[in-house]
Amino acid sequence: MVNTNKKTTPKQVLRRVLVILSGLSFFSFSIFGVVKMLKSPSNANQPQQQETDSAQAILEKEAQGYKLVLQREPDNIFALEKLVQIYLSGGDLASALPLMEKLVSLQPENQSYQEALSFIKQGLAQQNNPSTNTPNPPSQSSE
Repeated sequence: MVNTNKKTTPKQVLRRVLVILSGLSFFSFSIFGVVKMLKSPSNANQPQQQETDSAQAILEKEAQGYKLVLQREPDNIFALEKLVQIYLSGGDLASALPLMEKLVSLQPENQSYQEALSFIKQGLAQQNNPSTNTPNPPSQSSE
């Protein structure tokens, strides 16, 4: 037996409508996101590539700027330091070496410059002679 004496108030009807609309909108936005993701999965790698390209372009622009400063002021310590940092961040030890040597000659009392110069020289030595990095294979003795 169904009780038909229950009356629904307009407040309850409004609440039900809002709950249904909220559920439908949540469901539709979820489906929309999944469909969009499935349609273009290759675009996920594209922003990272653009970020890398733009970061590299920014570093190149900065390097060009510091090179211009050094053309006008060859002993500008700040420009020398920044250019060395840019080259080191790009792994270009050969380009960083003469600049670091100049920094050491301008400020021989600066210990950090001397340490950085020795690290750059060690890195270049390892790049030029990679066989020193590889460990010797274990010798096998026959018994």
